[in-house]
Amino acid sequence: MNRVLRASLAVGITSVALFATVAEGENSSSGGGSETTAVASSQAAPIPIGTAVEVAADWDLKVNSAELDANATMAAANMFNTPQPGSQYVLVNVSVTNNSDQPEAPFTNLKLSLLPPSGVAIDSAFVAGVPGALDTSAQMQPNATATGSVVFEVPSTDVPGSVLLGQSLFTLDTKKDQKFFAIQ
Repeated sequence: MNRVLRASLAVGITSVALFATVAEGENSSSGGGSETTAVASSQAAPIPIGTAVEVAADWDLKVNSAELDANATMAAANMFNTPQPGSQYVLVNVSVTNNSDQPEAPFTNLKLSLLPPSGVAIDSAFVAGVPGALDTSAQMQPNATATGSVVFEVPSTDVPGSVLLGQSLFTLDTKKDQKFFAIQ
């Protein structure tokens, strides 16, 4: 019985320590980079193009530009890139910055989606030859910034009013951690 009690106690202490570490990481300032002010945003009042905002612990995101009808651009990159009937490609150029003191890849920290007025998020499209694609799997050193494009296939009627949704891949408070960025 004593062994079971010790094992249960060890699991409890480990869980408390893990929770405290996660909470401390969410409340601490950036490890090695510039301080980023928390910016409130919503789908109706998105963060303006060109404004960098922390979207995950130690990760900043900025929308540089967007091509709302990128069908011709995507077809020029690969002749097989054609959207479904009634849809179009939206190409969003972004910059991500690793403000931590550790080398990391964006895909382990950030999630990017396009959010149309309907409120149903659209993940990036799986297409060949995205011009200047953002390599989210590349390891970024502390304070490094990567710039590139992400493509989405969106119903044409949903493009007006769409915003880029940036958020932490792991979060305890999705509503607080979602950041909405203007693309138009």
